[in-house]
Amino acid sequence: MTTPAPPAQLKKRAVRFQRLEINTGTEETPNWVPVRGLTSIPLELSPEEVDTSDFDSDGWSDSLTTFRSWTLNVTGFEGFTGEEASPVEDPGQEALKAAGIATGSDAYVQVRMYRTDNNKGYQGRGSANWSGTGGDVKGVSPFNCNITGAGALTPFTYTPPTP
Repeated sequence: MTTPAPPAQLKKRAVRFQRLEINTGTEETPNWVPVRGLTSIPLELSPEEVDTSDFDSDGWSDSLTTFRSWTLNVTGFEGFTGEEASPVEDPGQEALKAAGIATGSDAYVQVRMYRTDNNKGYQGRGSANWSGTGGDVKGVSPFNCNITGAGALTPFTYTPPTP
């Protein structure tokens, strides 16, 4: 009888390999732009469960997930490139802010988030809500944008452009 080999040591993934991109084009002709300056990109998935317990379950509870929802609550620091006298705002932050202060269908954004070490992640459409700027005198200008999913969040694999 042979002894099975011990499982390989599990290696942990550092969070710093996250990227968020926003589509500044159209659904037909997307233009994916990174949102730079982010310090946190937490994805939250929430189930809607229905109690499906019945008399056949011998006293055990049963439930069924009937819906799911998702949110991203990204935080970061506002930033720009170029000279102080003529700053160039970060295009990703600007697109997120423009949608995040709009109302109705103008607040919808297409986003995708993925890990840069394995290129796997998710994409979806959501309603953006921006808040930010300000802070204490010794700080830098923070921002927060909550994106509430509008429909499915689907798996996505990023394909880097070929040089």
